Amino acid sequence: MRRRTGVNSRKSPNGSPRRQAGVALLALLTLLTLWGLYLLLGELNTTQFQVARKEAAGAALFQARQALVARAAGDDNRPGSLPCPAIDESGIAPLLVGNHCPTYIGRLPWQTLDVGELRDDAGQLLWYALAPALRDDDSAQPINFETVPQLRLDGAPNVAAIIFAPGSPLAGQNGRPGNTVADYLDGSNSDGDQDFVSGPQTAVFNDNVLAVTRDELFRVVNQRVLGEVRARAQNASLPDHGLRGYQALNGSFPAADGDSDGWADAGVTTGRLPHRDLSFSAAASAWLTANDWWRLLGYTQVAACLARIGITGSTATMDVAGASPPCP
Repeated sequence: MRRRTGVNSRKSPNGSPRRQAGVALLALLTLLTLWGLYLLLGELNTTQFQVARKEAAGAALFQARQALVARAAGDDNRPGSLPCPAIDESGIAPLLVGNHCPTYIGRLPWQTLDVGELRDDAGQLLWYALAPALRDDDSAQPINFETVPQLRLDGAPNVAAIIFAPGSPLAGQNGRPGNTVADYLDGSNSDGDQDFVSGPQTAVFNDNVLAVTRDELFRVVNQRVLGEVRARAQNASLPDHGLRGYQALNGSFPAADGDSDGWADAGVTTGRLPHRDLSFSAAASAWLTANDWWRLLGYTQVAACLARIGITGSTATMDVAGASPPCP
């Protein structure tokens, strides 16, 4: 019988050493790939969470800003003024203490503004800082386009109000729920002065911040003032107040005030508004006078049936067309 020589042809159960090494390397590469995907997805989820948080806070901040601007423009006593910050979660603007707000930084007065409980993504009510020069009190008058608010955000001046979304509590902010500013706002936003910051977002700062500048506020308030001067109609067919009331009764718009005494001067077409020749409601006349708006109102008699009014120093203008009697 012939004996076999050479290498035994029977394979081991696990294959050759080279094959085993290849399988191990493939498993390692698969594991590393899965780990990389895990880290990538984790980082994407973190980024998406941060973006979603910023968007949620931004929506609440924007709604609050719109409500504050609308409140300033619609105020019946002194347009341009803003309510005091609330001292607690009730959202009710408190009464003044003497001639000042009890505090100039506190909760957004959401109930006074009639906007509901505006909260950020962490479930926190918004906070609010107000420039004292715009408090809703006669001691703050005159309040108009030239009023200089004292707040600053990131060094920028002329800030009328600032709204804050405080986010989740950071280390040391252990007093929630409560009314201590430092338990909600971070860094220099809680130090009691009139300088505030908006970031950057770090492990020790997570406030989301939105300013209401003087220009943003009075861009809308100015239009309220011009609308008041144009007309306050009690009867649509015959406006009884403002320029349109004058034109309806006299057949043309008045001449301009050329010497700043409030009366129309014959032959003068461009100057100040001749407000003493016009009729206004008692309430409108009171706040227009008390807040020195007459000095800021420019006026042009373009034609018998067309006038132009504007706020001096701003871009706010309005054309007023005569309606009754019919103009040629």
